[in-house]
Amino acid sequence: MIDPSLRAERVIADGKDPSCAVIMADCVIGYGSHPNPAEDLAAAIRDAKADAERAGRHLCCVCAVCGTEGDPQSLSRTQQQLTEAGAVVLPSNAQATRFVSRILANLR
Repeated sequence: MIDPSLRAERVIADGKDPSCAVIMADCVIGYGSHPNPAEDLAAAIRDAKADAERAGRHLCCVCAVCGTEGDPQSLSRTQQQLTEAGAVVLPSNAQATRFVSRILANLR
């Protein structure tokens, strides 16, 4: 929540893993959170998706943002950053989990 760099590193590493088809991440905004947590996550998503594509794979990245328009980072601005990076952004982590579960069920 405070330092998004570790998660960004993990997203990039998982994007290089040939057994990884889906990456799911929450992005928490608000007071006490990083000033722009979507920036590092969006860059990592772009890198991970590009790595997967170069390897001939499709990588689906799914995110949920926990926050409001009243937060300093702005819910819609954060969602837009992630969407522009190629992530599927859903309104809650519960919906994101159900979405990812359906993807994984179809891969089996």
